Amino acid sequence: MQALQTAHIPVEAVSIVVQDVATQHQLLSWNAAVSRNPASVMKLVTTYSALNVLGPAKIWETQIRGAEPRDGILTGNLYVVGTGDPGLTLEHWETLLRALRIRGVREIRGNLVLDVSRFQEVAQDPNSFDHQGYRAYNTVPEALQVGFKAVTLTLEGVGGGRVLASPDFDLPGLTIENGLVLKAGPCPKDWKSTFERKVRDDGRVAHIVFTGDYVESCGKKTLSYSILSNDNYISAAFSKIWGELGGRFSGKVIQGNAPADLPILAAHLSPPLAEQIREINKFSNNLMARTLFLDLGWAEGMTHASTEASVRRIRDTLALEGLQFSELVMENGSGLSRQARITAQHLSELLVRAAHGPYQAEFIASLGLVGMDGTVEKRLPGEGLEGRFHLKTGSLDEVSALAGYGLTASGRLLTLVVIVNHAQAANAKSVQDALLRWIGKELPTD
Repeated sequence: MQALQTAHIPVEAVSIVVQDVATQHQLLSWNAAVSRNPASVMKLVTTYSALNVLGPAKIWETQIRGAEPRDGILTGNLYVVGTGDPGLTLEHWETLLRALRIRGVREIRGNLVLDVSRFQEVAQDPNSFDHQGYRAYNTVPEALQVGFKAVTLTLEGVGGGRVLASPDFDLPGLTIENGLVLKAGPCPKDWKSTFERKVRDDGRVAHIVFTGDYVESCGKKTLSYSILSNDNYISAAFSKIWGELGGRFSGKVIQGNAPADLPILAAHLSPPLAEQIREINKFSNNLMARTLFLDLGWAEGMTHASTEASVRRIRDTLALEGLQFSELVMENGSGLSRQARITAQHLSELLVRAAHGPYQAEFIASLGLVGMDGTVEKRLPGEGLEGRFHLKTGSLDEVSALAGYGLTASGRLLTLVVIVNHAQAANAKSVQDALLRWIGKELPTD
C-alpha cells in the first residue's frame, strides 16, 4: 500500500493476483475480478492459444512459384505466396531469393505477383491507434510481409560535431535528411527530447528528416520506422537484393492469386512457433503478435482469415482448457488497443494452466528473464533476483501491467499479475518492483 501511495495510484485502480502454481492457492488477491486493459500482457493469451492450436513445432512456408526457367530465363509471372509467417526477416528474404538464383533463374520476364490473399479481407489502419502510422509498433500485418516493413536507423556521434544516421538496410525509395548536430552534456532520460524527426511517406517513397541536437554521451541509439506501402516495401527489397544477386527484372510488382498448379521454384521455412513467440513475448513485438493472431483465424479450407474467426478460435481453445473468460475483449492480439480487456484473476488462471500444460517449457521460456533479457533486462539490478522471474510487461498511456512467474527463496513457483489502469500508471514500476521483492525475498520459506 505504501508503494501505491508513493506512486499516487489509488487502490481501486489496481488489480493484483499472486498464486501458487502447485497448490493453486492465492497468496494475494486484490480487485482480481475487475476487467482492465492489460496492454501488451494480452500477448500471453495470443501465444498460449497459438501453442495449443498450432503446436510449438509449427512452421510457415513462404513459396515462390512460376514456370520452369529455360537458359536462366523465367517467362511469365513469378508468384510469391505468403502464408502468414510472423517473422519473415530481410535475411530470410535474401535466402529465399538466393535459392531462386540457385534454381537457375537469372532473368524474370513478367511481373512479380504477391499473393497476400490469406489476410486480404482484414481491414486495418496503421493510424487508428494514435495517428502515428509511421511508428513501427503500428505496422499492420499482411500474409506476406518482409523485414517487418520497417527500417531501423542507428544514431551515433562521430566527433567534429557530426552525427551519423545509418539505416540497417539501404532501401530504395528511402531518403534521410540528417540535420543533427553533436552536442556535449549528460544524456537526458528521454534521449529523443533534444531533436525532432518528421516522416513524409506517400506509400511509394519515404523521407525522414532529423533536426536539432544529439547528445554525444547517449552513445549509439536506434529508431525504427514503418515506411512505404507493403507492396512497395517488398518491391524495393526485391529489386535491391535480386540485383545484388545478379538477377534481372523489369516488370511490375502487383497483387494476385497464385495458380495452384504452378511448380514451387523456391521456398523458405520459418523458425518454429516456439522460437517466434520468444520474440513476441520477450521483446513485445506487436506486428508478430498481430500476425500470429490472424494466423489463428485461418484454417485449411478457408478463403481468408478474419479478426472474428481469430477471437472465436481463441475462446474455443481457452474453453477446451477449462478457461471461461466471459469479459475477454481482443482487438488484434497484441494488446495495442484501447478496447482490450481481461481480469487479473483470469490471467493468473491462464498462467497456472500453462505451467501444468504440455508446452510449459516453451511458454515460460518465451517470457523475459528479470535482469537478463527482453523488456525486463534492466529490472532490479544487483538485487540477487536475476533469472528468478519470467515476465511479460505491458504499457500504454494510463496502463501499466506485469504478469508471469516468480520463484520464491524456497523454490516455490508462483504466478503474479499486476494491472494498473490510471492516469498515474507510468509510476507503477515501483509498485511492481515492490511485489517482485516481496515474492523473491520476503515470503516465508516454508
